[in-house]
Amino acid sequence: MKNIKYLLLIIGIILAFQSCEDEEKIRLPEFEDAANVRIQLDPDYSSLDASDITNAKLVFSVFSENKNIESVVVSAVYYSFQNDSTTHPVEILSLTQSDFDAADGAIRNQEFTAQFLATQFGLPGGSSDLGGGDRFDFFNLTTLTNGMVFPDTILSETDHETVNVTPNIINSSGTTSFTVGFTAYVACPVPDGFALGDYMFEQIAGPADPFFGNPTRWANEVVTLTQVSPIERTFNGTYFTFDNVGFNFLLICGNVLVGTTASGIGCGGPGLNWTGATPPGTYDELDDSVILIEIMENVDGGCGLPAAEPMTLILTKIN
Repeated sequence: MKNIKYLLLIIGIILAFQSCEDEEKIRLPEFEDAANVRIQLDPDYSSLDASDITNAKLVFSVFSENKNIESVVVSAVYYSFQNDSTTHPVEILSLTQSDFDAADGAIRNQEFTAQFLATQFGLPGGSSDLGGGDRFDFFNLTTLTNGMVFPDTILSETDHETVNVTPNIINSSGTTSFTVGFTAYVACPVPDGFALGDYMFEQIAGPADPFFGNPTRWANEVVTLTQVSPIERTFNGTYFTFDNVGFNFLLICGNVLVGTTASGIGCGGPGLNWTGATPPGTYDELDDSVILIEIMENVDGGCGLPAAEPMTLILTKIN
């Protein structure tokens, strides 16, 4: 049960760090008592290449300045896009202080091959069972020799639980002190410069805006796509007349995948949030002129509106 508790805690940190607390009211550990464990993915091997899955691999490095590490345990769950199913967590890697000492605090260029990961999760066909859109979510649980565990919850002076690490997600900056976890997709290569720049953004199907009388909830406008990672893009649009609402999506082997996203807009209770639809939107892997996005709008049923209504969005590149 304790391991399940920690896993749920880590997943919660990765998916949503929802509030900031008054630093003076939170008893965070002193620096010398805290865990400094940083994981950095090699940007050239941050996803598993679906077009060459037999030779695909993730490459990463682990850094720590601590001298009192009992263990760093990296576990993962595997999500199958085709089956829409997620496995139980599996321990993938375990490190101790002696590992960091031997590497002078920098354990570089570690590899998880696609075949290795498939074996860990018991896929009968090995790496050939992996397909575009599959995902591995990795979680770091670090224990120090003094018994402290990271991430964990601690109590503030008002008895409010808060997390004892800053919830950074790879690929965060090199100054991140603790990496909670990271996600790696099975994805096809995306050319440099692909799906970037100005696009005409339109909602071409789905519910209207019942509050302001507009025919669509997303405004038709020019937006600018920027790169979050080799396969992730983001832009800001106008949603229910609110400007600069962020929208992220993944380019996965011709499919456009959208994670559950909080708009930051609500009426008290569940907010107006969305998630990806099945089947997903699509794009041409050789032509970034049109990107079709399929979502389930208002997935949590916020503001008294119908829940999980299908919506189609389209991005058309402006030359």
